[in-house]
Amino acid sequence: MKKEEHWKRLDSLDALRGLDMFLLVGLAPIFSAIPKVHETPFFRWLALQMTHPEWQGFTIYDIVFPMFIFIVGVAMPFSFSKRLKEEGSTKKLLRHVLTRFITLSIIGVFLWQKPGLAHPRYGYYSVLYRIGFSYFLAALIFMNTSSVKSIVYWAFGLLIGYWLLMRCIPVPVFSAGDFSREGNLMTYIGNQVSMYISPNFGSIHSISLVGSVANALLGVLTGLLLKSDRSGNEKTTWLLLSSIGLIILGLLMHLDFPINKKIGSTSFVFVTSGISAFLLSLFYWLIDVRGYKKWSYIFIVVGTNSIAIYIANSLVNFKSVSNAFVGIWDFTDSYALMLALTMCVFKWLFCYYLYKQKIFFKI
Repeated sequence: MKKEEHWKRLDSLDALRGLDMFLLVGLAPIFSAIPKVHETPFFRWLALQMTHPEWQGFTIYDIVFPMFIFIVGVAMPFSFSKRLKEEGSTKKLLRHVLTRFITLSIIGVFLWQKPGLAHPRYGYYSVLYRIGFSYFLAALIFMNTSSVKSIVYWAFGLLIGYWLLMRCIPVPVFSAGDFSREGNLMTYIGNQVSMYISPNFGSIHSISLVGSVANALLGVLTGLLLKSDRSGNEKTTWLLLSSIGLIILGLLMHLDFPINKKIGSTSFVFVTSGISAFLLSLFYWLIDVRGYKKWSYIFIVVGTNSIAIYIANSLVNFKSVSNAFVGIWDFTDSYALMLALTMCVFKWLFCYYLYKQKIFFKI
């Protein structure tokens, strides 16, 4: 935890990070509760968008963590440049990157599992581990790569390589290119790790992490663009065109390697990275180029303390606190919605307090 002046950064990036985290901890429960009050085809569809597909397919909720990893990548060129200027040592930067990866992994274990015990399904894996692992490997590639072209080769090479592995290597009993729940290579390798090493490490060694590293590298490329000397309008145009290109590429790849969050398919990474870049292009143009910032304050407050609210969402019983206010009223069918709205307000006020006190939790 650091209590300090907030160093200058892209407000659009903080706002997008805030929207992403707000969707996870605040908006998703609200959208899920609306059909209980007013059920229409649209609101039922919106509620379903706040869940993950059983296997293949895509929902709005699927964008949350890929976008967060993308944003982590975007921030790298800015934060690394700042750290090198302050500390003047690549060795110190590497130590920071490694420490951050380890810290995120440890926090993930404590949030998803009871201390010292593995999760019954995921073992010692957690979302924070995936974010940390992706950040760590993308950072190593970025720190040891001399050109933008090389990062492009790494990002696309990892995604194409993952597709070829999943497409060409057969799993016993199943044929090559089987992307079913039990017939795909990722599941098979995870099962082998669980059988011969430990069930607690099956997900930690998942080959789907390759796609998340590429996701972070696509963010790094975006960060390099935004850090360049091009004009704001040029950056917006390039980012917008690139985002559309990634989405189209993902939809084309979907014809052979279906969009699937659970196996982190190449098409999934392209589509989610494209959507993330598209939203960032809009936020960047509105906030940092055109200067329309007031509307984004509600998201910036959350985005500058994304780790804090993610941890607090797991450790603080916001539901009980909110119920102390909502429970005294008879809302009948509206109870779930009012509870979700109240929880959302309390979570935002938590972030607002930290923001006003200039307390920013950093790892």
